[in-house]
Amino acid sequence: MSEQDIALLDDYFNGLLNTDAARAVEARAASETAFGEEFALRREMQAFPRRAAERAALRGTLSTVSQDFFQEKDLRQSPMTARVSRMRWLAAAASLALVAVAVWLFTNTGGPTYRQFAQHDAPSFTVRGVADEAASDAEKAFAEKNYAAALTAIDRLLAVQADDPTALLYKGICLIELDRTAEARALLAPMADGNTALRAEARWYVALSYLKEKNPPACRAELLKVTAGESRYMPAQELIKSLRAGD
Repeated sequence: MSEQDIALLDDYFNGLLNTDAARAVEARAASETAFGEEFALRREMQAFPRRAAERAALRGTLSTVSQDFFQEKDLRQSPMTARVSRMRWLAAAASLALVAVAVWLFTNTGGPTYRQFAQHDAPSFTVRGVADEAASDAEKAFAEKNYAAALTAIDRLLAVQADDPTALLYKGICLIELDRTAEARALLAPMADGNTALRAEARWYVALSYLKEKNPPACRAELLKVTAGESRYMPAQELIKSLRAGD
C-alpha cells in the first residue's frame, strides 16, 4: 500500500470524500486485492467499538437473567412440585451454561488478531550476481505463503548479502509466521531501534509478534514508539484503538 492510498482510505473512513470519490474507492476495493484487503480491515476497525458495546450489553443481559432465574423458590412446595421444579431448574441451568459458554467464546475472540493486521507487502530484493536466484526463490515462496521455504531462500540471500535490510526484515516476518516470535524480535529489534529506512516496518512487526503471542500490553508499548509521519503510524494508531476496544 502506498502512502497516497493510505491517505485516501483515511479520508474515506473519516467521511471527507464526496459521493463520486467514495464510490471510486469502493470500486477499487472490489477490484484490487491489496487495496480491498486494507479497505476491509479499515471497515472492520470502524465497527469494533460498536461490537464491544454489544458484547457488554449481552454480558449485562446474561447477568440479569441468571440473577432473576436463580432466586430462592418457595420452600413450601409439595415433593412432586419440588421434583418437577428441580428438573426444570437443571434444564434451564444447562441452557444458561451453554449461553454462558457462547458469550465467553464471543467475548474472548473479539479482540484484534495477528491475522487481521498481518497484511504483508510482496518483497522486492535488490540483488547482486549470484544472489539473484535466491532472491527469486524467496519472492516466489513468500507470495505463496510458504514461509519455511521463503526463510530458507532468504538465508541463502543473506549468506551473500549479509547486510541487506529488506532481506532481514522479511526473514523476521517469516519467523513470526512460523511462530518463532522471540527469534524474530531478536532480529528486528536492532532495526527498529536504529535509523534505517525500514525502522517503522521493523517496529510494526515487533508489535505484531507480541499480538500473535496474545500479549496486548507489550504490543501496545511497541506501537506507541511509531511516530507521526512514519509509514506505519496510521495502522499503529488503528491497532492501538482496537486493543483498547478489546479490553
